[in-house]
Amino acid sequence: MSDPIAGADGRDFLPPACQTACPVGTDVPSYAAFVWEGRFDQAIEAITATNPFSAICGRVCDAPCECACRRGAADGAVAIRGLKRFVLDRLGASYRLPPVPVTRSETIGIVGAGPAGLTAAHDLACAGFRVDVYEATDRPGGMMVWGIPRFRLPEGVIAQDIDRLLAHCPGITLHANQALGRDFTLAELKSRHDAVLLAIGLSKGKPLGIPGDGLPGVVDGVSLLARVNRGERPQLPSSVVVVGGGDVAMDAARTARRMPGVESVRIVYRRTLDELPARGDEVKSALAEGIEFVCQVQPVAVAAEGEGGLTLHCVKTEPGEREGDGRRRPQPVPGSEHALSAGLVIAAVGQEAHNAELAGLRLLNGGRVTADASSLRTADPKVLAAGDGAFGGSSIVEAMHQGHKAAYTIGAMLDGCADPAPYRTPYRNRRVAVAQAPAWESTPRQEPAFCGLGADPSAFTQVDATFDEDTARREASRCFRCDAETGSANTSLRAREGVMAMAHTPAGDAAAQSMLLRRRLGAARPVPRQDVSATLDDLVFLPANLTRLVIDPYREQCGTAIHLGGAVALGTPFVVSGFDDAPENLRTALGRALAEAGSAYLGRQALGEAPWLQIVGADDTPEPAASLWIFTQTDRAAAAKGNGRPVGLLASADTLNDTIEAAVECAADLVLIDAAGASVDPRAELTHPPAINLLKDAVDHLLRRRRLGAIDLVFHGGVRTGSDGAKLIALAASAVALGVAAHIAAGTRLEDANPFADSAEPADASAAAVASLIRALTAEASMMARCCGKTKLHNLEPEDLRALSVPASVATGVPLPGRGVTGDVTATAGAPVVGNAGGIAAELRI
Repeated sequence: MSDPIAGADGRDFLPPACQTACPVGTDVPSYAAFVWEGRFDQAIEAITATNPFSAICGRVCDAPCECACRRGAADGAVAIRGLKRFVLDRLGASYRLPPVPVTRSETIGIVGAGPAGLTAAHDLACAGFRVDVYEATDRPGGMMVWGIPRFRLPEGVIAQDIDRLLAHCPGITLHANQALGRDFTLAELKSRHDAVLLAIGLSKGKPLGIPGDGLPGVVDGVSLLARVNRGERPQLPSSVVVVGGGDVAMDAARTARRMPGVESVRIVYRRTLDELPARGDEVKSALAEGIEFVCQVQPVAVAAEGEGGLTLHCVKTEPGEREGDGRRRPQPVPGSEHALSAGLVIAAVGQEAHNAELAGLRLLNGGRVTADASSLRTADPKVLAAGDGAFGGSSIVEAMHQGHKAAYTIGAMLDGCADPAPYRTPYRNRRVAVAQAPAWESTPRQEPAFCGLGADPSAFTQVDATFDEDTARREASRCFRCDAETGSANTSLRAREGVMAMAHTPAGDAAAQSMLLRRRLGAARPVPRQDVSATLDDLVFLPANLTRLVIDPYREQCGTAIHLGGAVALGTPFVVSGFDDAPENLRTALGRALAEAGSAYLGRQALGEAPWLQIVGADDTPEPAASLWIFTQTDRAAAAKGNGRPVGLLASADTLNDTIEAAVECAADLVLIDAAGASVDPRAELTHPPAINLLKDAVDHLLRRRRLGAIDLVFHGGVRTGSDGAKLIALAASAVALGVAAHIAAGTRLEDANPFADSAEPADASAAAVASLIRALTAEASMMARCCGKTKLHNLEPEDLRALSVPASVATGVPLPGRGVTGDVTATAGAPVVGNAGGIAAELRI
């Protein structure tokens, strides 16, 4: 195999955000690249290397990799799960790995054949152990078999993964219809095996916990899904209500919608639609299938109604105090009591483990197996626990992670290591070349065809189609390949590997000397700086993007024009500030020069012929001659906007969140971010670095309010070069203001009380110098964009950058090589939705 750390060409390959977000460390960039190249046999190897249930995950994984995909903030995350499904649908049925022999004398007993138990069995069998898996039902798979509807996960797909696993691991013996406490005891299991793993899952649905939840017409979602997955198609009442907002609620509702006799299905949830814990694509599919969402409503009791009917007594809710997870606790609204009628109520409010044997041994408490989360050990030194039954409901891929961890811990224990190093998810990279697709930048996310209920809903036909080859290759080409784009002469990861190698090499060995010499050469900054302020200098454009350059950076045109605030047409995003008090002759000359350069002036006073972005203070009067008013007071902005004028607001570090919120509320056209902190006074730029974090904070706030792109952001503070401007534009600024840089070009003396008193340059020469600076900076910014393959300067995105220091990464959200993304943004508050919500559900996760 190729070196997973660095290639012969010397480039570093670092784990990207998608890979580190995957609990089992799937090498996403490599398999996407293999799909693009048509090397599907190598793609399936990359997919299945750490994921024994790849075909299943190609359909029902919650895809945390897509939530972390850096293209998601642009035009949609890469459809990573769809690519996985394409490869497994194409090759999965025939793909086999050679059988691994049993080489160890010890045996392990595993209770539960779900994703955690079978993953642990797979890893232990691959390590040479003999493994016996005890499953209480008649087939392996756990909740993958019993909890996921067949329209999402057909039987054949489950069988494909399990057959492949068992063929690869002949050391695994499956014992079906063998339940702990019914067919054997834990003591008997311990006497047969050298170690025992409890992976019993959460097989029992929780009741609603309100009066009447034991009535005949109230069932739990887990039991209903298990019945239907066994092949039953029960006749249900015409009206069904599902209580809950998780994935089980979505599956139960969509399953009920397909049952004979059902005419309407409603999901009752106590928070807003935006706060649903279910995956966004499942919510969107439920809406498309005609399921109604009744949000901010909480049931308080169930009562019988007439012949077999039910009444669900409810209250409306409103957000209260924030809880530990950051969400606001729903509070009942006084006087909002009302009732919903239903023929069937399905409870989908949580699951729990149930086993009398473990409860009697005090290994089961509160519906969970009691175990330490870090070591997976129980009170019995020979017994470990993993999966949902021990640590609560999660996802298939998270359960697999715990299976990997359990196998690692059991293997170490049987090797005599009582305190092994913590398990670490492996991040392997196969060093595949970056896709050379000419349209990679402009290709939108490819979505599989949605089939919905189908002609015969009870037949449970698959709801989504698989990509065809052309679509899969187009989608694969969209990958930014963050693993290959380090943006610097990064040494951190390779230095660590070198240190480890040298530590295991005898002193004086030539290999150790060679490694040491390489570490001493060219490592300008081997450790990311953490003791300095965040600066634009610690952001760099990605050199690896040059491998996909689709235009000649020295010949092709790159657009730099912008329509600022929807009102001011400019040829450049660089505007000038700080000349309010300049002599009249300089103001006139500078205004003419800025107009000719396609720029504008930002300040309290007009500047000749230049378009004027007027800063309107508390005592200032908005001038009709201004192209756009930027108010320091939010109430004045709202009034001006009401009169049909384009307006903006000025925000500083102290007022940013309130200002952005006010801009959203009054539909402002622009927000000026004063990162220097002195109402756009260029002198402030000389005293301290600009607060570049304000731009990310503004973007995050606009993302949460779904207004990013609707309000232009202008950044003022510390901009010296075209590269500075290009970096800020990549971070979502629409324009940047030149203060100190423009004054230096004009020959003024900012350090003096009157900067313009002793100017050595005539007014026309000073104005020409500022205009030349703007043209030069615009050309430089354009070159940065062209070197990233852009044909427009404003097409630059955060994905085109890498950070070189921890402060810069934290301040901007741009990943630091070897460290990854430093934060994330999650969409929150939104209006409650009843009925078809259009595209809202698609935006539940940012």
